[in-house]
Amino acid sequence: MKRRHFMGTALAGAVAGLAPASAPAATAPAPGGDRDWMLGLLQRMAEPVLTAMAKGELKKRFALELSPTWDGRSPDVAYLECFGRLIAGIAPWLALPDDATAEGRLRARLRQLALQSYAHAVDPASPDYLGWRSGGQALVDSSYFTNALIRAPQALWQPLDATTKRRIVAEIKGLRRVEPPYINWMLFAAMNEAFLLSVGEEADPMRTNVAIRKVNEWYVGDGWIKDGETFHFDYYNSYVMYPMLVEII
Repeated sequence: MKRRHFMGTALAGAVAGLAPASAPAATAPAPGGDRDWMLGLLQRMAEPVLTAMAKGELKKRFALELSPTWDGRSPDVAYLECFGRLIAGIAPWLALPDDATAEGRLRARLRQLALQSYAHAVDPASPDYLGWRSGGQALVDSSYFTNALIRAPQALWQPLDATTKRRIVAEIKGLRRVEPPYINWMLFAAMNEAFLLSVGEEADPMRTNVAIRKVNEWYVGDGWIKDGETFHFDYYNSYVMYPMLVEII
């Protein structure tokens, strides 16, 4: 038996053996099916953020609550993280063509809110101007901001006005002041350079090529990549290492 088949059979048997005899049934999807359920989840996450930010009211409506163990980094970067990671996640869906369905109408509306949010994100006069100068963490979350533009250029980049485009490019180039440590952060810097290259701007090949080489050096086998010189058995392989490496290349 092939190893992957053996492992699948063994794990299935182990899980079945551990399940209680009266295990509750899985929650049934919404009447519209899995897609409608996922769409509702997307809307619940995206609509509050984009509706507020499109009006320049994200910071006003989303007051921060800092942990007692907060490490002292600039709290302003939280809003860059909020918008950047949301927009990276929904960008492929926003890139789908318009249609007359309820989903299509929702997509068109959220796409328009996203474009307005991008404008506020880089407008120094906007209350929702994001934390581009919030220390090193801004480099991390900027890569999701640009990743969305790579994933959906026709939906999110091309419709932007010339001023917003110019401001985005300036903010991303400005983050070259942050020297990424030799860990997964190198991919965040490389993602920004890949974005610049994708829109016809001059990119720094060192920030892309070194990241690609280091990630290849960190491969330890069986699908796992170290995070720098240290191996971490965590979700970063699926969340950062592989998706960002593939998209950058």
